[in-house]
Amino acid sequence: MFHTLGRLKNGAARTPDELEPAVRLGEETRIVASVDRIVAANVVEQVELARHYDARAGRIAVIPCGVDTELFTPGAQEEARAALGLSAGPLVLYVGRIAPIKGLETLLDAVARFAARGRPVRLVIAGGDIDEAVGAHEARLRARLASPDLAGIVRFVGAQPQKALRDYYVAADATVVPSYYESFGMVALEAMACGSPVVASRVGGLTTTVRDGVTGFLVPEGDVEALAERIEALVDDPDRRWRLGREGVRWAAHHRWPCVAEAIVREYARLQPRAEAHLAAARCHE
Repeated sequence: MFHTLGRLKNGAARTPDELEPAVRLGEETRIVASVDRIVAANVVEQVELARHYDARAGRIAVIPCGVDTELFTPGAQEEARAALGLSAGPLVLYVGRIAPIKGLETLLDAVARFAARGRPVRLVIAGGDIDEAVGAHEARLRARLASPDLAGIVRFVGAQPQKALRDYYVAADATVVPSYYESFGMVALEAMACGSPVVASRVGGLTTTVRDGVTGFLVPEGDVEALAERIEALVDDPDRRWRLGREGVRWAAHHRWPCVAEAIVREYARLQPRAEAHLAAARCHE
């Protein structure tokens, strides 16, 4: 199972620094050609493996990534905000690496539009590397926070442990994933497990991880106006947030780890038929 695919990342790269080296691309091609079984996180990746790596369809199984639904659970927004020291008012959340391919600049532009209209929406950014200094891209983003349209409404909180992330998801009115490429979209799945509706780019695995209009919204990548419109549709409508959040929790339950683990074990069993008999008592029940 590939975490991401180098050729697809290169197609979405925003800067030369984000390009994957030729050695990675060559090794991915070699591995695809030699393994007995490939696990794709979704049908989008399944298609891309065949299109860009000549993977044989019969060798590919589609099994989604999993989420810990015992850790990532819904909760009371007011309690989560109090625990994090966040006040009342419209609040959106970004979780992830601070890199150009993640599209955070698009989100900052969308938030700036709210401020320009006199109704600011606060943004919390959780991400970055704990052990590394602030990179050039993050430094440029932080420098923007001094501008009049963003001053006082954007907060960087750095990388957070999983337990703390749950409170951020619960505290937010929406979680935004503005990436130019995602092979699956784990942040979106964690957010939905916590009942947070998601606004995400219509790219890669996000097109299947987020159910448009059901658990959140999908928008064209890099489209500031579309992103702002969908965020506004959520922060202005508590009933819609509740409905999408409820469906997100239900959808995330289909991705809980016991079900994913069983599906993976069954793929191993396909390669060793005698193992199938030992799995009869280990069913994942809905």
